[in-house]
Amino acid sequence: MLRRLADTAFEHPLVYRTLQAPFHERKLAPFLRRLHQHATMRVLDVGCGPGTNAAHFRDLQYTGVDINPDYIANAQRRFPGRFLVGDVTDPSVLPAEQFDCVLLNSLMHHLDDVAVNGLLGRLGRFLAPGGSIHILDLVLPPHWSAARMMARLDRGRYARPIAQWQALFERSLQIDTLEQYPLGVPSIPLWHMVYCAGRSR
Repeated sequence: MLRRLADTAFEHPLVYRTLQAPFHERKLAPFLRRLHQHATMRVLDVGCGPGTNAAHFRDLQYTGVDINPDYIANAQRRFPGRFLVGDVTDPSVLPAEQFDCVLLNSLMHHLDDVAVNGLLGRLGRFLAPGGSIHILDLVLPPHWSAARMMARLDRGRYARPIAQWQALFERSLQIDTLEQYPLGVPSIPLWHMVYCAGRSR
């Protein structure tokens, strides 16, 4: 019951933003380092939430997509850019647009393997020539630890060990970068994350 209440609370944009804020910049750090090395103009943020990442793309052509209309309404009030309610696996969503960067930040640990494979398999239609896909997601550590406990408490039911993430990514992507990194307070990793960058096969 407590987990259901927490899940419901996270659906509210203010609760989501407040709980994400202390770790957000460090979570994005590997992606932002790579982004700044390349000339990126058109960004598609899949599962953008209430504009969680939008501030980093104020000078770019940014499109955020999420299935939660409350998140999208909140993002539209707070940030420039284009925000759409929709599911990118639906062919009617952005049917003819291409992007230099497709970002998925903490989305796929909410999806089972079939849904992940379907999503990754469809992202190639959004990539412009030379474009790349960037994934940040929650890792399930193999042994008991604070990080494993936090991963199990997350409202996403599909945190995976790093090897399982890699196997899923390799089915659909040519991987350029794959790294695992901790998030938390000094000397205590509360989460482990994976960052993957690549292109569709």
